[in-house]
Amino acid sequence: LVGSEMCIETAQVQVGSKVRQIISGIKHSYSPEEMVGKRVMVVTNLKPAKLAGLLSEGMILCAEDADGKLSLMTTEKEMPAGAEIC
Repeated sequence: LVGSEMCIETAQVQVGSKVRQIISGIKHSYSPEEMVGKRVMVVTNLKPAKLAGLLSEGMILCAEDADGKLSLMTTEKEMPAGAEIC
């Protein structure tokens, strides 16, 4: 998001056959260019919420170390878009 220190807009997150808009606070760890083509884990059974005036339809899962550095949660093996986290 332009002018935002907290969030970036991830507008093209494919979850199965659907594309969802997810607003996430990972701007300091990942640029929009770095996110293109990444396979990430997302939570989509949340109620859609407005963040910074934009609708967010899920949450990208990350791990955070003691220094505050983020690492995207991914799968060990290649999985299809929309595979369930169980």
